[in-house]
Amino acid sequence: MRNETPFSKNAEMYRDEKVFAEGEDLGFMIKTAECRAEQRVLDIGAGAGHTALAFSPYVQECIGVDATKEMVEVASSFAQDKGAGSVRFQQGTAESLPFPDDSFDIVTCRYAAHHFSDVRKAVSEVARVLKKDGRFLLVDHYAPEDPVLDEFVNHLNQLRDPSHVRESSLSEWQSMFTTNQLEYQEIQKWNLPIQYESWIKRGGTPADREKQITAHLNDASDEARDMFHIKLNQNGQPGSFCLKAILIQGIKR
Repeated sequence: MRNETPFSKNAEMYRDEKVFAEGEDLGFMIKTAECRAEQRVLDIGAGAGHTALAFSPYVQECIGVDATKEMVEVASSFAQDKGAGSVRFQQGTAESLPFPDDSFDIVTCRYAAHHFSDVRKAVSEVARVLKKDGRFLLVDHYAPEDPVLDEFVNHLNQLRDPSHVRESSLSEWQSMFTTNQLEYQEIQKWNLPIQYESWIKRGGTPADREKQITAHLNDASDEARDMFHIKLNQNGQPGSFCLKAILIQGIKR
């Protein structure tokens, strides 16, 4: 029996959530990509399809790959509703992309890499399917270099969603890109605001783990409260916090 994840149970929530549907980072990605009409784009961890759909007016073809059958179905329906004929979605994993070498001009990955079972293998696969001088555009939240703050934020995300594997630090990303001959460029950083209630609901987090999350946020050090802008009400109930987000570009050399 297949284990359910928040993505299989709540796929429509991910389609409608503003963080994914309307983030300014989509504009950053498209501007950085310098798309041309003849190009092919691959979006890995495609989710509900927002990234592939955002790129589709600027290129010849967009293919979105996601490991979750329900997400592929939601994304395919979403593209059909939008009349986006140049976009298609299929099931597959980032660690074993079902495409030949040198197939794509641009590969994108947005808020998905922290779920990959083997992120190093995924970056290797990205480099394999990219054409020479092709661009890998990665958006994700990242861990601080301080190991205590790294542990704090990764534990927070794992409590909420056990399918969270790890958000990497920027030094880890740089190492992974360099190992795979991807020229590493940090394009834009920002704070990603998280509204606690919708975050918990979207994650389908059970009550016992939500209690652990509340305790974890209440126990945050001053450094963690400052870093992640943790807001608690007078009863200690979380209201909001932020994750540290970045757009990284890797150019295949």
